[in-house]
Amino acid sequence: MASILLHQRCPPQDDPDLTALLELAMGLTKAESVELQMAASSGQEQRYVIGKRSGQRLTVPLDLPSFSASVHFGGVSSVDECHVAIFNFALRQIMFCRRFRQQTSLLQGALDTTTSAVLLFDGAGDIAYANPPADRLLSRQTEDDLEVESSGQRSQPMFMRIWSMVEKVLDGRVTQLPWTTTLVMADASVLACEIMRAHVGDGQDDVGILVFLQSLPALPRLFLESFCARHGISPREQQVIGLLLNGLGTADMAHRLAISEHTVRDHLKRLYRKTGTRSRNELMSILSSARMEPLHDEKSQPDAII
Repeated sequence: MASILLHQRCPPQDDPDLTALLELAMGLTKAESVELQMAASSGQEQRYVIGKRSGQRLTVPLDLPSFSASVHFGGVSSVDECHVAIFNFALRQIMFCRRFRQQTSLLQGALDTTTSAVLLFDGAGDIAYANPPADRLLSRQTEDDLEVESSGQRSQPMFMRIWSMVEKVLDGRVTQLPWTTTLVMADASVLACEIMRAHVGDGQDDVGILVFLQSLPALPRLFLESFCARHGISPREQQVIGLLLNGLGTADMAHRLAISEHTVRDHLKRLYRKTGTRSRNELMSILSSARMEPLHDEKSQPDAII
């Protein structure tokens, strides 16, 4: 695992793994005491001792990444090289596992506090981890049947769509990563979706697929006005876009604008024609893309929200 901790620190004196290792070493070498000295690259030092110290000590240097370390055997004049090698190997594994647990805890803490929904799929396409926002989406999928609109196709459950996208990455049909797209829900809300591959081991097949989902806010008015001017969209059609971005369906838009549902559909058809789109899904996608485009008037502040 790549390092994400800036500094490594020595374990506390009561670390159970180190205590067990020292007890094992004392039993193998018949020493009266075993003392382990460690110093981290940051300058922190720590000593771990078991048994009764005696005047005679045998000091053996150890090979430990990111630390200088040595072990002192009390009451003996020599120890088997094999026992030292076992001690050194076990100590390296203890420190590796400790660092792995620290990094896993740090990563999970960061992912658990982000507002994005994060899903980790394993190589078989099964969900291995879901942070709290993703877990809430999974619960909503079960309770509310969250569905994603699809151009020219029937809508489908959101997680079925996500799983099909993950499957395409796993079997190599999609290689340009990260894969960024938008998911337009049946209620007209929009989720930004980013999919990337994460290596979780040393083997070529030891991969996971990370999926990030983030709700897109409504477009600032300045972005919306710029988009509408560029595409020749009328004030009434702009109102339709604003209601669409707020998640309203056809019936609700008709009620809000005091027009018929048929008229709303006519407005939507004209919007599709002017923007070169064929569905709400495509229209919402280019609206989401428009939000990321730079504005020509750098002095303007997009502080109004539709």
